[in-house]
Amino acid sequence: MAGSNKETVRKVQEAWNKNRLDDLDQYFAPDFKANSNDPSGAPGLAGAKTAHAAMNRRMSDRNVQILEVIEEGDKVVLRNRATGKHTGEAWMGAPADGKTYDIESWSIYRFRDGKIVESWGLNDGMRLMMQLGGELPQPAASSSR
Repeated sequence: MAGSNKETVRKVQEAWNKNRLDDLDQYFAPDFKANSNDPSGAPGLAGAKTAHAAMNRRMSDRNVQILEVIEEGDKVVLRNRATGKHTGEAWMGAPADGKTYDIESWSIYRFRDGKIVESWGLNDGMRLMMQLGGELPQPAASSSR
């Protein structure tokens, strides 16, 4: 077990980067809540692993580098740099043509008794779409009364 929550988060990021998804189980509590998971997918760590695998099908050479780590109380905040290539499935109207991307992302992990019990994440999706040539989703047409 890691000596601090910051060390745990670094090990978690290394496991994600190296696709050692089974290694993640030791760091997350059974009641882990991933607030950034796709609500139509599985909850918790299972949903996070599924989303990670889906992104790997779209983007190759994915790597997330930790730029900053801040620990305060039961939370650890990361500012990250995510890089890779769009070589798999089309995404948001962008063809999988091998374009590279370089964006920032932010993550917050909440701990209880040395295990991650909750997380939040935010990626710079607008910058990613701009770099890959994606299209902004169109707002739903409003019905007039």
